[in-house]
Amino acid sequence: MLNAEWQRLHPRLMIQFVRNGILYASEDHWVYRSDDRGKSWLRICRLECRWEGAAEHCKDAILRTEILRRMRRNVGIHNLVVLPSGTILAQYDGIYRFDGTKEKARFVFGFHEERILGPLKNGFVVDDSTGNVYFGEYNNTRPYSVGIIRGSEDGRRWDVCFRFQEGAVKHIHSIVPDPYRKRIWICTGDKDRESGLFYTDDDFQSVHRFAGGSQKWRMIGMLPLADGLVWGSDAGQDTSANSVNYLYYWDFRNQKMEQLACIDKPAYYSMRIEGGGMVIGTSYEPGIKRPVEQSADLWYSTDGLNWERSAAFSFKPSGRNNRTRYATVNMPLGDGTSPDVLVTPENVGKYDFQLLQWQI
Repeated sequence: MLNAEWQRLHPRLMIQFVRNGILYASEDHWVYRSDDRGKSWLRICRLECRWEGAAEHCKDAILRTEILRRMRRNVGIHNLVVLPSGTILAQYDGIYRFDGTKEKARFVFGFHEERILGPLKNGFVVDDSTGNVYFGEYNNTRPYSVGIIRGSEDGRRWDVCFRFQEGAVKHIHSIVPDPYRKRIWICTGDKDRESGLFYTDDDFQSVHRFAGGSQKWRMIGMLPLADGLVWGSDAGQDTSANSVNYLYYWDFRNQKMEQLACIDKPAYYSMRIEGGGMVIGTSYEPGIKRPVEQSADLWYSTDGLNWERSAAFSFKPSGRNNRTRYATVNMPLGDGTSPDVLVTPENVGKYDFQLLQWQI
């Protein structure tokens, strides 16, 4: 039943992270926080201009002006996490670090310089048990040896901590810390043989294949539960018309997979809220080969086993460059301490690149 009632918190903010009930969001090169459930927002910092030369700094200053940002509606920062220490790490053309000692977030790791590809949205994640940050390369060519990069020492040190053999997987969708089993999951895609769930319980000294080999195991967002794992499959426009998507549950007690609900469209991102509620979002890919409703949807559950479609955002291309072309509902990573569902839709007819709140 579609019954979510949305309140617009801001006309252009990308929700990014939640820690201790504090919300973090971004717009263009700026980072914001809210201590009052999104009623007011404090500008914390912006990314530094990492290029040398007066011309580059002048160009950067002009592009950061309020009038140009309103006109361009540039999403900007791709991923942002907040470490247990409070340090903010933002991913754009590399990694930027802000610990409050400087006015701007300082550039600490370059993708081009290190010949590294950046992660998918929500593929940049912090493991609260160690304070380490991880992301996997999101590569769209084959064959390629896909790497996992680790940030340590409060985001000061970066290294490739693991690399899949060339041709083993196309790319990494997400990395998911699991506090119940004290391990880290790695979700890969895209073809049947490339789609799988891997894990490490020794900080990537070794990586083990848990399961895979079909579109059922092609996932982006995944939610660890006390007795199992919940995810939505991600069979998109590159699969046949027979590839229908479902929400799945892996039951560790019975060592089997259960099919929970038909969501039809590929599942992307997910979030937890205070009190135990969970949300999984689906995206509309215009090239999908089966007839589906042209909308990005939200599915809500209180226990991880029973799900209901609670919202639908109709597809409308934004024309924004260097972003997804799909109707997508972005959600925050973090510790699940927000009492509300927070989303920033993209490529939708209403609320495109606007921060929304659903008070449950």
